[in-house]
Order: sequence, then structure tokens, then C-alpha cells
Amino acid sequence: FDLIDSILSQGRSSRLYKSLVLDKGMAESVQTANGMPGVRYPNLFMIFANPKTPFSAIEVEQEIYKQIDLIKNDGVSPEELEKCKNQIKVDYLRSLTTNAALASKLSYYETILGDFRYLANYLENIDKITIDDIKNVAKKYLTKENRTVAILTKK
Repeated sequence: FDLIDSILSQGRSSRLYKSLVLDKGMAESVQTANGMPGVRYPNLFMIFANPKTPFSAIEVEQEIYKQIDLIKNDGVSPEELEKCKNQIKVDYLRSLTTNAALASKLSYYETILGDFRYLANYLENIDKITIDDIKNVAKKYLTKENRTVAILTKK
């Protein structure tokens, strides 16, 4: 899900940010959270958006579904996939710049996944992901049946 997370909301060129914030002006902000509350057991992929007046939460929600459907049906371009892979790799390597950060990652992977070697294999695994993999994961997991929607309003 790291690549879907990046494609949808990481940075100003991400799909949801471009569509909801820049192009249509429907939202003040949009973001995703991958692996909530953690990665060892089944978890959530969450999408948050803050609608911009005069748009409603329902209108923003529908635009989010459109963007997800585009990924399911059309996939992503090779350029978009490569850009997101590079972004993930750079962010990952930057997170390992100190001994303490490296130790923290190693202990995290050993505790959560049961194998500290995940650290060494992560970038290789990201490189192996294809456009079809992205489409298939989106089709399998980003479905109406798997969806829970919460709309927070002022009273």
C-alpha cells in the first residue's frame, strides 16, 4: 500500500491533492494514512479530506472514489509509478541517516514483522511493484465492502 499511498496523496503532484485542492478547489487539504494502527495485524488505509466551502463532504467523497476508480480501471502511468517509487526510496533512505534511526527501524521490523531483514529488502520490494500490481491491490482492497466512512461536522 505504500505506493498507492504515495500515488494518492504524497505531495502536491499526487492525484487527490491535484484533483481536490488544486484543480477543483473542493478541499483545503487531503491526506492518506497507511497501516493504521499498525502493520502486524489487519489494519486500515485511511483517507482524510477537509472540504472547502461551498463543497460538501459528500461531493469530496465522490471525487475521492473517482480517483480510486481511475487507479482500478486505468492504473498509473509508468512515469507516475517511477516518480512515486523514487519518492518512497528517497524518504526511506533519509529516515536512516543516524545510528539511532537505523537501530529503531531494525528493532521495529523485528518486533512487528518478525524479521529485521525487511529493512534490507524493502527498497528491492518497492522496485518489483508493477502497474498491474497497483491495479490489482486497488481492486481487491479499495472496495465498497471494505469501506467505512465517517463525516465529522460541527453541532
